[in-house]
Amino acid sequence: MSTMVVQAHPLDDSYNAALLASVCSGLDIHGDDYVTFRLGEGERPTPDTLAGVDRLVLVYPTWNSGQPAMLLDWLQEMLAARAFSSVAHLQIATTHGSSKLVNSLQGSWGKRFLGDRVLAACKPDATFGWHSLYKIDRRTLDETTTFLQETTTYFSKRASG
Repeated sequence: MSTMVVQAHPLDDSYNAALLASVCSGLDIHGDDYVTFRLGEGERPTPDTLAGVDRLVLVYPTWNSGQPAMLLDWLQEMLAARAFSSVAHLQIATTHGSSKLVNSLQGSWGKRFLGDRVLAACKPDATFGWHSLYKIDRRTLDETTTFLQETTTYFSKRASG
């Protein structure tokens, strides 16, 4: 399985960087062959680099119910290029400042965009996996640490949605 991890956050010492490390630890445990791109460091995968990618993992903080602009811009560029056609598994690792209820009341725009637009551009039977920590601003250190451990476990399993 060929896996690509795309992270969208500008800081190396953020919780999102720790989330990325947990995703990669899980992929290492599973034995996946993967490559990581950090949009916040100017690394932008091209349509050619997506060719043959079976599993696409997006790691980002949800901002204002959606993806950060750097990720949204890249996703729209890849959609226009029809670059997701080999992707059989689309998986997300994200955090939210708001609760799941508030996100739902706001329409879960970011999740819907990925599930409706991006997943539709993937293989016809592609799976969609959503791994998220809600209310991150009100979590304890133990809770955020536990989520990182759960993330490693989540991504150590075969992609199934």
